[in-house]
Amino acid sequence: MSNGTISATFDVSAAAAAGELLLQAATVLPPIYYLIAVFLFVGTFLYNFLEFHLLSDILHGFMGDPVELTFNPESEIYHGVASKCRSLHGRYLVTPWLASPHLQTVFLNFLGRPPSFKYNRQIYRTRDGGTIALDWLLFSDVAGGSAQLPTGISKEDSTVTPLLVMVPGLTSDSASAYVKHLVYKMAKSGWNVVVGNHRGLGGMSITSDCFYNAGWTEDVREVINYLHKEYPNAPMYAVGTSIGANILVKYLGEEGENTPLAGATSICSPWDLVVCDRFINRKLAQRLYDRALAIGLKGYAELHQSVLSRLANWEGISKSCSVRDFDNHATRLIANYETVDTYYRRCSSVSYVANVSVPLLCISAIDDPVCTSEAIPWDECRANKKIVLATTTHGGHLGYFQGLTGKQLWWVGAVYEFLSVLHNSPFMHHQKKTEATGLHSALESTIDQSPYVNITEDGMLSPATENTLTESTVTHSNKEITESEISAEVDETAKTSSKDGVLRITSKNENSVKKDKGENISETVADVMYPIKRSVHELRKYQGKSIWLLAYIAFMTSWPLIGSLSFFFFRKRYNKAPRKNN
Repeated sequence: MSNGTISATFDVSAAAAAGELLLQAATVLPPIYYLIAVFLFVGTFLYNFLEFHLLSDILHGFMGDPVELTFNPESEIYHGVASKCRSLHGRYLVTPWLASPHLQTVFLNFLGRPPSFKYNRQIYRTRDGGTIALDWLLFSDVAGGSAQLPTGISKEDSTVTPLLVMVPGLTSDSASAYVKHLVYKMAKSGWNVVVGNHRGLGGMSITSDCFYNAGWTEDVREVINYLHKEYPNAPMYAVGTSIGANILVKYLGEEGENTPLAGATSICSPWDLVVCDRFINRKLAQRLYDRALAIGLKGYAELHQSVLSRLANWEGISKSCSVRDFDNHATRLIANYETVDTYYRRCSSVSYVANVSVPLLCISAIDDPVCTSEAIPWDECRANKKIVLATTTHGGHLGYFQGLTGKQLWWVGAVYEFLSVLHNSPFMHHQKKTEATGLHSALESTIDQSPYVNITEDGMLSPATENTLTESTVTHSNKEITESEISAEVDETAKTSSKDGVLRITSKNENSVKKDKGENISETVADVMYPIKRSVHELRKYQGKSIWLLAYIAFMTSWPLIGSLSFFFFRKRYNKAPRKNN
């Protein structure tokens, strides 16, 4: 045998011997050691996968993390309201055995430990024939008095007791654990609370071809206006959670000053639906939430299959494995959006934050496993003096359990404290009524949707809706001016609308065929000067300004035209003058 063969055989035998020695050593070790190793491996994996922070809490002595506030330095809402809330200036400590955002979120939905009580239900019919269940819990019910229906609230009580409107999250209703936590806390503290369930939820059937979605604000608007009409003296507030928070903030941005709400709070809002859609498909844990939400949506769809199968793609709905799939086969089709991303972009409340004019407290958790902190509009909230943004390091999605027993939700106490301080302060919002324009949108303007205009009281032009087009009078200072009287003041004019939807006010002669170009100069001057005269006339009639000021404005605005015409006139006469020959 050669030396190379002998060395190779020796190496193989040596390796086999080493393997046998290791196997023998492994069999000598007690089985408990292997169990400990497996336990450590699985524990380390789960600790990181479920994002536990128990060790961090222990190292910090269970002190909790401070609540971070974002606000405008000149905000009266912060200095006059939020600065007096102890919960917003304290520290939040998670229940030790729920020290994970996933555990908090899952525990809330399955074992949320809600208080036990019964609602009083009121059925509300919307203008389009839809049905909404309004579930009430009055202060008198919790205080031990006799149960009353909502219509039994006395006028005296409505002027003293504040009213809170609750907007639940996606596929949630008044029976959800976190909703009952808030409702009971507020009612026990002296508030009358009503939960506005979404269409098709709370045991109600769909009675119209309209379904709710993440940006559908018409139901919230209609319910709030109805409650304000029924109880005009009751200070009214609103709380939105998750998708309900997105709907509420979008509604506040659409309404601006024209809302009867005195204040509001937003809890765990998704803010930007496009960002959240990308986030929920990023990791394994988030994809599990996406799957769970899709199952909930499919269950909601099965309850109303008779309607959805007619309006949407039922086969696609039944095969949906994610929220995006459901929105693609159902939501966007019913709401008439071109794509899912179009629906997400137009319904995201982040685009409406700048126009919020009501004191608003927003609470979000950085470790929220459903609504990512990447979507939080930090700069927009800081720029708006009406908004105070409170963020915590932990809390999960609507969880915020605190205490050793985990029977309380931190955000419920923070909401109560903020609204209570606001209710007893001079910073409550008071509605400033403005002319309604139908459906509201911060991204679209109704001026681009109609070729007709009306002249308002201040002499400005505004789009005429279908309702205003049927009216033939314009009211000013309690005096009606009919269209015939207005047209009599205008000398032989006609209002015509161009094909592009822009109003043009022209002379009747403008549409006639002009034969002689020399004779058209005076007519052209009259056509050009007419809008100026009409503007001066309207300003004088509606504003009552000094005639001399109006004359000055007319002279300054028409001076370039007069100068050009004078130059043209004198140049023509100069050209006609006889010239001397040298």
